[in-house]
Order: sequence, then C-alpha cells, then structure tokens
Amino acid sequence: MNQVKAHWKVLAVILALVLWAAWYSRPVDVYGLGIGELEAVNVRISRNEPGVGEQEARSIGLRPGDPLWQTVLDELEALRFRRPPWNLVRQYQDGVIRTEPAAREALVFYLWDSGDKDLMLQLNGGKPCYTSPYTKQNLPASLSGGEETAQALAERLRPLLEAG
Repeated sequence: MNQVKAHWKVLAVILALVLWAAWYSRPVDVYGLGIGELEAVNVRISRNEPGVGEQEARSIGLRPGDPLWQTVLDELEALRFRRPPWNLVRQYQDGVIRTEPAAREALVFYLWDSGDKDLMLQLNGGKPCYTSPYTKQNLPASLSGGEETAQALAERLRPLLEAG
C-alpha cells in the first residue's frame, strides 16, 4: 500500500510540473514578462553590419501624454510572447544569449514602470529576448508570428521614429 502511495506522489509532482510548464509557456503580453504599469518607453531601431558596426539608428523616448504614446503602447501591448519553462532557472544562472553575426535590423524597447522596474525587449536581431526585471539576466522568448511580426512592427514604427 505504501508503494502505491509513493507512486501517486511522484506522479502528482510530475503532473504539477507539466501543468506549471504549460502555464508558464503560454502566450503572454509585455506585462506577463514582469513589467508593471508603464511610465516610459524608449523605442530604438538600428541596423548593424558584421565587422562594420551600427550603420543607422533611430530612437524615440515616450511618456504618457506624448502624442505617440498611445500608438506605441497599443503596438507593444498587441505583441504576444512565449517563454520557455527553463527561463525560471536560467535567470539565476550566469550566461549570454548568443547570436550569429549577420546583417540585421534590431527593434529594441526599453520599458520603465511605476514600481521602478525596467525591462529591455529585443525583437529581430536574431532571437527575441528580454531582461528579467528581477535578476537583469537576458532570457530568450519567442514572438507569436515570428520574425515577420517583428519586421512588420519595425516597418510601422519607423515613420513614427523619423517624425519624432
């Protein structure tokens, strides 16, 4: 009888881990990455060439009340990300997310909330990643819609950055 109970406990733990992993890796918005109510956003689009460096960069800083605030906030809130379950452990380890050198455009959001947390969110430029607002480690994520979504967002934001 005790062996049966022990097996049920192990199965219950495994089931709990599987359910938690499914919940953690579900699609989340930017707030699901750990940031609170946004107080400021900086948007940067840059073009890098391997061996040459940054060729072009545009950026704009926004706060609530700025004319472009709601437009950029709507675009940012519409994004959905999936986090791998191992991010919970990875954020407490030292490590670097490696990217291959290639000509690419990077779209980066720097976000600050009312609770003094900040989060960097990089799209394009290889694999999407974000900084943990708790440990400041770079963590991988996948963007729903992939590279096409990131490129389309960069195309929509580029004219705003040129006008701003």
